Amino acid sequence: MLAVMKAIWRGWKRVVHAINAAVSFILMAAVYAIALPPVALWFRLGGRGGYRRGLGGPEATTAWRPVTAPRQDLRRAQRPW
Repeated sequence: MLAVMKAIWRGWKRVVHAINAAVSFILMAAVYAIALPPVALWFRLGGRGGYRRGLGGPEATTAWRPVTAPRQDLRRAQRPW
């Protein structure tokens, strides 16, 4: 009897997992299709870009910043971090 109940339980878990995968896909697709376009339109009409939000200087056309590498010497090479 216990073996039969375990088999039924495993089968039920398989069915529920498939249902969960389908429902989560449908819900996430709906949220993506319903919520993303208005937000994207809001940002597009507002003219907000990464470099226009203070991530660079006033004259910057990009948010990239140059990286200054630390001086490389023997002591630095011996230290792992």
